[in-house]
Amino acid sequence: MQNEESKSIKFVLKAYTKKEMRQLYGNIPESTFRRWLKQIPETANTGSKNWLNVNQVQAILDAHGVPGEREFK
Repeated sequence: MQNEESKSIKFVLKAYTKKEMRQLYGNIPESTFRRWLKQIPETANTGSKNWLNVNQVQAILDAHGVPGEREFK
């Protein structure tokens, strides 16, 4: 029998660039990430701004969960 350890997921809530957030979610395509942002009211109008503030990052976490919590295919 294998010893199963629950892996602890650590995520620092801070301002991130859009590229950093995409990489945290497993390097998802930019088009997918833009679609995610359009679906969340707090991030819908980010446009060409590169940085996401803490409130916007929290909204993404609420909508899509903490990166590493689940696998995206």
